[in-house]
Amino acid sequence: MSLSLPLTTIEECLYWQDRPAYPWSWFARLEFSGCLDRTAFERAVATGLPRHPLLTAKVGTVGRRQLQWFSVDDPQPIIRWETGPVGDPAPPATHLDLEREIGIRFHVRTDTTASELIIQFHHACCDGLGGILFIEDLLLAYALACGDPPDQLKFRPLDPHRLHDRGRLGLSFPALLRMAPQQLVGVLRGRQFLTRRPVPLVPHQACPNDDNPPNSYPTTLCYLFDEETTMRGRRAAQRLGVTLNDLLIGDLFLALAQWRSRQNIGNDGDWLRMVIPMNLRRADARSLSAANMVGNAFLDRRGRDFADPARLLRSIHKEMALVKRWHLGLAFIFLANAYRWLPGGLEKSIRADRCISSCMLTNVGKPFGRLPLSDRQGRLVAGNVTLENIGFIPPTSPYSCVSVCLTMFARRLGFTMHYDPRPLSAGQAADLLDTYVRRIRDSIAAPP
Repeated sequence: MSLSLPLTTIEECLYWQDRPAYPWSWFARLEFSGCLDRTAFERAVATGLPRHPLLTAKVGTVGRRQLQWFSVDDPQPIIRWETGPVGDPAPPATHLDLEREIGIRFHVRTDTTASELIIQFHHACCDGLGGILFIEDLLLAYALACGDPPDQLKFRPLDPHRLHDRGRLGLSFPALLRMAPQQLVGVLRGRQFLTRRPVPLVPHQACPNDDNPPNSYPTTLCYLFDEETTMRGRRAAQRLGVTLNDLLIGDLFLALAQWRSRQNIGNDGDWLRMVIPMNLRRADARSLSAANMVGNAFLDRRGRDFADPARLLRSIHKEMALVKRWHLGLAFIFLANAYRWLPGGLEKSIRADRCISSCMLTNVGKPFGRLPLSDRQGRLVAGNVTLENIGFIPPTSPYSCVSVCLTMFARRLGFTMHYDPRPLSAGQAADLLDTYVRRIRDSIAAPP
């Protein structure tokens, strides 16, 4: 598909969020038993990428600074191959500049019995669900390239021309009118967003935009619960009348508050703001190729909110239910559209030197639920390799030095914590991760 499309409001936000010191990329990390075959993998990339035009485009400027996607003839993504032990730490990456290259890179590490694939996505090109859609195609194409029976492996039908309507988020004008009363609630929440001043987890000054990212970028810590603990977590959430995601949001808030108290940081009047990305796709979006259709919910809590964990959890459950029922993730888009008309536009507002949020928590749920490659343990078998685990590394931004991504794969709950090692030491990050794990275990073990 020949591409020449203006960036949507969401994409423009994420484009300006990106800068060398704080790359706005996210990563998928896939761990395999078995060694990825180089020829089959590169053939799979060549098969899967053309199905997702935004992953094979660059960004340029037309007219009066209007940002636009442009197709690249014969796109050749960077694919790095490395032989050696797989596992932590993740291989270091660099800033991905959409004006110079397409928005995806690959890094493969193999040893004698295992492989690891790291995929770097520019966030303006796609969100987590869009990236998962591409990874599904990649795994199917790899299985076919390895000789798996083609009659059992069918690609999901995609219509690349639907990218022209992605900015509408599946909403007609009458639908927007019907939602207007609900979005008044979003406007009130926007007022809170503008008037409250969240604090970073650790007081610090952000780096200049044109600095390089840390040498260890992305700097991560991971944790994987066993099947029994994961099941008990689901039952605990059900018993409490909340979702598992609500429970994990509340536990992260409590972990942050406990950790800051131990570190003698801040006071009870400090607002901690957690960004929760919200999927804005409608039911008819299954034929849409990889794109970014995400809004944000912002949850603010401070000292007195952490005194009663049960009350905190109930408030989070009510707020998240309201966000979902009234589609308040759209309020973020409406607010960004308003900023477009102010002097300096989105670039000035997004790159202002202030703390927008204290941290991010995103949940990709259970990826690959419809992929016809699963074994009895919930893993995926493609050709000569088995996907044993997958994790996602969300981006960090100035003053928001921690981002956490939750994943459910092969019946096990896991999470990856991406942290900025400039304001946060390795010891502090490890202590924060341990605090979060303990909070989750305590919530699961608590009596009714």
